[in-house]
Amino acid sequence: MSRPSVRRAVPACAAVAASVLALASCGQGSGGHAAGRSTVSPHITTASRAPGSTSETARMKQATSVVAGVPGGALLEGGAERVRDGIHTRPVLAGGKTYRLVLTCLGQGGARLTVGAATTGSATAGAGVAVPCDRSVVQRRIGGDGPVRVDVDGVKGATGVLAWRINTL
Repeated sequence: MSRPSVRRAVPACAAVAASVLALASCGQGSGGHAAGRSTVSPHITTASRAPGSTSETARMKQATSVVAGVPGGALLEGGAERVRDGIHTRPVLAGGKTYRLVLTCLGQGGARLTVGAATTGSATAGAGVAVPCDRSVVQRRIGGDGPVRVDVDGVKGATGVLAWRINTL
């Protein structure tokens, strides 16, 4: 009786593992966007320190799977980070193209997403977009034409992980 359920679980686990591997093992790149980060090509950013616990590792895999499950075009950049570390990236977008940022947070509390031109200061119009740490998916279209600033910062007391990607549309 346990054999049929195992047979159904194996393909599901394999699909999750393939999603994680597709995001995380695209080859080694050089340098990172910020101190304490490493980058793998094509611009997948991950924390350079080992996750603090097995549950954190499991959350990163779950969050990455959620983001990978949203259909999109060619991957420009993406990764997974701890909420306390946030996401701070400055991708260069091609003019005339539209991109989609897909983001999720798993844990407690929430985070704030701000997107703006990389040449301006850190503040953008408005207070940013709320990102609850309840596995919700937040999506935002971004027009391309040079460097853009994408920042996601945890709110006070927030814990958990963030997973994200930027795709062409």
